[in-house]
Amino acid sequence: MSANYMQRWYEAAKQRVSVRSYTGGVDKDTFYELKKMAVNLRTDEARIELRAKAGVLGKTFPVSLIGGVSGTNCFAAVIVRNDCDYMGGYIGEAFMLECVAMGLGTCWLGGTYNHKALKQFIELENDERIVSIISFGKVDVLPKAPTKKSLEQLTGLSYEAIDKLSAWQQEAIRTAKNAPSARNRQPWEIGVHDDSLGIVCNSNNWGFGEVDCGIAMLHIELGAAKYGVYGEWQMDEIEKYFIPYEADEELD
Repeated sequence: MSANYMQRWYEAAKQRVSVRSYTGGVDKDTFYELKKMAVNLRTDEARIELRAKAGVLGKTFPVSLIGGVSGTNCFAAVIVRNDCDYMGGYIGEAFMLECVAMGLGTCWLGGTYNHKALKQFIELENDERIVSIISFGKVDVLPKAPTKKSLEQLTGLSYEAIDKLSAWQQEAIRTAKNAPSARNRQPWEIGVHDDSLGIVCNSNNWGFGEVDCGIAMLHIELGAAKYGVYGEWQMDEIEKYFIPYEADEELD
C-alpha cells in the first residue's frame, strides 16, 4: 500500500475502539467504496467479502451472554486458505482502519455472531474458511478503549532499554500495543533486534491467536512508516520478522 494509506491508517489506529452498538448501516456509495478496498486488499492467502444481511449480527445464544452487535447489518467476512490466519488478520485490520478513517465504527467478531446464518451468504472454495467477521456502521459516541499491556510486558525490555531503541522501533512497538485482539488478550511478544522487529504468537487465544498476530503485524508496519521506514515480513517456524528495506529500496 502507498505511504498515503499507511499514514491514513496510522492515524485511524490511534482512534479505533471496538463498537458493538451502532446507529445504522452505511449508505450505498460507502458500501461500494469499501468493496473496492476489499478487492485491493486481496492476496493469494486471504480475502474479504462484504455483505449487508439481516440475521448474522445480533444477540442470539450464546452471543447474548457476552454481548452482541446491534444497529447495523453490515459486515465483512475475513476468509483465509492454507492456514494463513495471520494474513486474514493483516488485511482485515487494514480494511477496518479504512472504515475508521471514513468515520465508521467497527468491531472484530470471532464467536459473537450467527455462524449458521453467515453460511447462507458467503460461498467458500474447498480450501477456504472464515476466520472472523468485522461489523461496521455509523456511530455517534465511541466507547472507552480498554486497558492494554505495557511496552515492557510486550517486549520483555525495561523502560530504559526501550528508550534507547531507534525512533521507528519505539513507534512501531507503541502502535502494536494498541492493536485489537480477541478478549483484549494481546497474545503476542515483540522481539527487538538490532535493525528489525519480530513478533511471536504466544497463545492460541480461543483459536484467534494468529489472526491477532496478523493485526499486530500491520500495526508494527504503520508505526515504522510514521518514521519513513518501510520493509517486508520474513517468516520462520516461530517468529515473524519485519525487515526494513535499504534506503534505495523504499516504496514510493
